[in-house]
Amino acid sequence: MTTTTKNPAPTTPSAVSPRSGFQPIPTRIRDVRDGQVPPLVVTPIAEQQQAAIRQSLDELGGKLAEIHRTAGEAYLSQGLYAQSLPHLEAAATFAPGEADYQLQLGFVRYLGGDDVGAINSFNAVLARDPNNGDAWFDLGMVLFGQGQPAEAEDCFRHACELPGCDAQVWNNRGVCQWKLGRQAEAKQCFHKALQLDPNDADARFNLQSLA
Repeated sequence: MTTTTKNPAPTTPSAVSPRSGFQPIPTRIRDVRDGQVPPLVVTPIAEQQQAAIRQSLDELGGKLAEIHRTAGEAYLSQGLYAQSLPHLEAAATFAPGEADYQLQLGFVRYLGGDDVGAINSFNAVLARDPNNGDAWFDLGMVLFGQGQPAEAEDCFRHACELPGCDAQVWNNRGVCQWKLGRQAEAKQCFHKALQLDPNDADARFNLQSLA
């Protein structure tokens, strides 16, 4: 005995019990080609309620960002860079104003060979805080690796103008000057690096190589 089936007619999404005063989101897509049946109708809410919701979302976003950052660092501690990446991306998304999240994301993107993504992360930090020396340094490192010593030198110059600039920044700036054929400026940078850290082996080696 055989049975026959009829093609079922499209059904509208089943009702979902509302939670926390939010309008439920359907679980099935309506036919958006029918202009008379919008895919989702959002009912406006009072301004005071909107403010309360935004505050709750900000608090939730901060907590989610910290959770994802913790997960990302746990994977990093095991050398699992690919697994850490989506968590660091989520952390940076939920807390876009946290520079450390973006810096970590840029670092892992760079390790994964995504130079463009790394540059975007560091630029996102600098867009919010042009005085972030770590972002200037990291951006310079990526640009130098891409064969752009002039652009990299500009990044290291910015970092050198900020408080906390260390010997490594001056050494890297000197290397860029060297690549650009500016040996006198390069020597000055290496001397500055050794003033900050007389034990900096890289700066000492580079200076001796220019002698």
